[in-house]
Amino acid sequence: MIWYMIRRRVDKLANAVGLVSLGFGVVLTAMPRRSAVALGLGDRPVLARAVGLTDLVVGSGVLCGRPRWPWMAARAALNLALTGCYAAEANRSDGGRWAHTGAIAMASLTVVDATLARVLAAQRGGQ
Repeated sequence: MIWYMIRRRVDKLANAVGLVSLGFGVVLTAMPRRSAVALGLGDRPVLARAVGLTDLVVGSGVLCGRPRWPWMAARAALNLALTGCYAAEANRSDGGRWAHTGAIAMASLTVVDATLARVLAAQRGGQ
């Protein structure tokens, strides 16, 4: 019974991650310049659009792909790359405080998504 409840919570969390990825993917792809500035990535619309398109693919995979864990691991890898982008932006002379916040947030999300990928993989192995 308890494993069933844990599995349901993990699935709900994975669904939430997939939906958030799709949401960010739409915004970053449709409005790359504005969203890059708003999210602390500076004036980097090409980066924002690339991240947006990647989020659309990864978010769809998290929601619809089976097994889900590779898609969640891909999301963790994307977050890790974004941590580096934010860190680079924060180190620029004109880098804003949002870049520091973004680096911390993306590093934290990397840990969450990687952990979720491991749990999803372990659940799949136990089926």
